[in-house]
Amino acid sequence: MLLVFASWLHRTPISVAFQQQVTWLWPFCETLHFAGIALLIGVAGMFDLRLLGVMKRVPMSVVQEFMPWASVGFRVNLLTGAIFVISEPAQYFGNPTWWLKVAFLVLAGLNAMVFETTFGRRAAALPVGEDTPIAFKLIGGVSLIAWFGVLWAGRMLPFLGAGVGAGL
Repeated sequence: MLLVFASWLHRTPISVAFQQQVTWLWPFCETLHFAGIALLIGVAGMFDLRLLGVMKRVPMSVVQEFMPWASVGFRVNLLTGAIFVISEPAQYFGNPTWWLKVAFLVLAGLNAMVFETTFGRRAAALPVGEDTPIAFKLIGGVSLIAWFGVLWAGRMLPFLGAGVGAGL
């Protein structure tokens, strides 16, 4: 079913347009994707480390002020990732490593949603120097694992589960 959808998507005008620009569009998007990952994981990683109890002298509210930059990185990656998938859908839909990446993305998103809806205000009010509660540590640890899982699976896409020569 998904390969039928991938075949259809591959023939759509937008996919064909992306395919015709592959000499510059793919490397351009790869560059933006890398910058987005650096921004996202850099900021989210700093926040997660604070949740784990590292950098206790830094107020949680200050670290939270950087989170809009992580959102910018995520949006850049969402856009460039969509371009990758639209231009070569079978390369992704047929690759179990891509689905692993999607699973890690979902885990990261659900983890962030739980944090924001349950602990966000409490975290902002955490006094400087105080250790973080175990729930914060758990959320920070799951987030780090999830984002590094996204990073690892994304990097392994051309090598694990891909067709011969895909992405090389």
